Amino acid sequence: MLNCCTPWAPAVHGVKKAPRLGAPRRPIHDTQGEDSRVRARSILYLTGVLAGAPLAAQSAARPGIAVLNLRFDGEHANVLEAGDTAVVRAATSRLLAALRASDHVRLVDSGSVAVAVAAAEADGNPCDNACARAIARQLGARWVAKGTVSKTSNLVWILSAQLLDAATGRVVLADGYELKGDAARMAPAGAHVFAQRVERAIREHGAGPVDP
Repeated sequence: MLNCCTPWAPAVHGVKKAPRLGAPRRPIHDTQGEDSRVRARSILYLTGVLAGAPLAAQSAARPGIAVLNLRFDGEHANVLEAGDTAVVRAATSRLLAALRASDHVRLVDSGSVAVAVAAAEADGNPCDNACARAIARQLGARWVAKGTVSKTSNLVWILSAQLLDAATGRVVLADGYELKGDAARMAPAGAHVFAQRVERAIREHGAGPVDP
């Protein structure tokens, strides 16, 4: 049983991934006569052409989101261990994978985001919200997500994550999740819940323009 994600943002329980878009397939029955077979082939061809157009348009219209790698914060941990950063990497991987699989958002290449963050932090200052917005705009994304995984003890970790509108600077989501139990399992689970909330929030707010 998942003992995870007690948010002080609105609680999320039993969220299911939205079903893939697309009209249900209708069965095609055998017909008799050359004219019927020709009509059937024509229908199949046109169905393929028409079905491809909405999918292409949907892909092009999906709003972009840049995701910064989650950070590890062990300042208040009662003990630090070598595997702590691996927990954060696993949470980041789950967040990226969930958004990459989404039919409703377009995930900006994580390598490009990492390069941009490294360049922005070359002065020694961590990438704050203004920095994250600038990176998202630079990479053509309307949205940007960032967060921190904090360790307090081996059994209690905190995931704090935000979704920002890169165009306006508005914080659309500011979630906090208390992760209790095996951190290697619970941190990715919390990241997955956040990814679902990100997808839903972006769908509700729409794509919108991206200024250079």
